[in-house]
Amino acid sequence: MQTDSEIAVRRFYEALSTGDTALVDQALAADWEAVPPMRAGGGPQGWKASIAHLRGVFSDLFIEIEDVVVNGDMVAVRALNRAKQTGELLGVEGTGREVEFRAADFHQVVDGRIVRTWHLEDYFAIATQIGLEFTRGA
Repeated sequence: MQTDSEIAVRRFYEALSTGDTALVDQALAADWEAVPPMRAGGGPQGWKASIAHLRGVFSDLFIEIEDVVVNGDMVAVRALNRAKQTGELLGVEGTGREVEFRAADFHQVVDGRIVRTWHLEDYFAIATQIGLEFTRGA
């Protein structure tokens, strides 16, 4: 049986995966904080703007939640993301390439709403899959 904390966290990912931003208001506290901060700003409006941006960059975005661990007011999530890069990302126009990347998040949940999220994503995997090349400096 899922806890209220896990339900809120799953709504967070469902909103991103489906584009249903009404779920954001059910998942996030009004003063939600992302660490590191998002370009779109904080709070539910910032996450909604980020969802719109990410779904514009990645078509057919699918998020597979692989693990959820609840400990007190903290919920850890390990997720696998799959999508097609159809919009500009990291200076690279949409390639149409399929990408797969992992993310790990730690969400602090209070009274059934996420108040803070620490996010770590495998940007190197994304960059190499969309064709960015990295060379060793001299």
